[in-house]
Amino acid sequence: MASLTSAQRIRFCNYCNENRSVFSEQVVQNFFKIEQNIEILLRAIDGDSTCQRELEDRFRKHYFRVRFIKYLASTIKYCTIDQMRLNRKIDTRNQLIFDRPCSEEGEGTIGEMLQGTQSLPESEPIVREPYQFHASLLNDQLAKAFAALTPKQQLIATLCYALCYQDNEVAKIIGVSPQAISKTRNLALQKLRLAMRERR
Repeated sequence: MASLTSAQRIRFCNYCNENRSVFSEQVVQNFFKIEQNIEILLRAIDGDSTCQRELEDRFRKHYFRVRFIKYLASTIKYCTIDQMRLNRKIDTRNQLIFDRPCSEEGEGTIGEMLQGTQSLPESEPIVREPYQFHASLLNDQLAKAFAALTPKQQLIATLCYALCYQDNEVAKIIGVSPQAISKTRNLALQKLRLAMRERR
């Protein structure tokens, strides 16, 4: 379709000035960036009912697209926020796990400190009790910190880190909720971490 003539542009500008409240809307401005829509509008003003219906239909579709894009953008935004909140919740729920640094200096991880840097010979018995776990710790500072834990904390730390049980498995063994196990385990690890920092 040919571009608008100068006369059509002037007429459209005059119409916009007469209806500023309508044309101040961003949705309407974007709709009339398409010259064909301007031409159809001018014909509708002249009384062409077919053009009036076509203009209404075109604007309805244009408005739907705008609303749909806005809906998609909003959905993506809030899904992203929910995912970020979930990630933060996971990060704060298990602040000290095997692959987290033992200290801010980054000298080893809690898992390495608990298990020692050397592999035990295959002939060594499997650690099943807190006193066995305590005896297997190669770091003296960590061993002292482990000894300072409560008996319950020692037991849970042994089950989780010597025998690699999950919280829900430990909960079944001890007879408490997984949340209680997680809370006790995190508290024990915080004490261990604090003790390792105090050595510096």
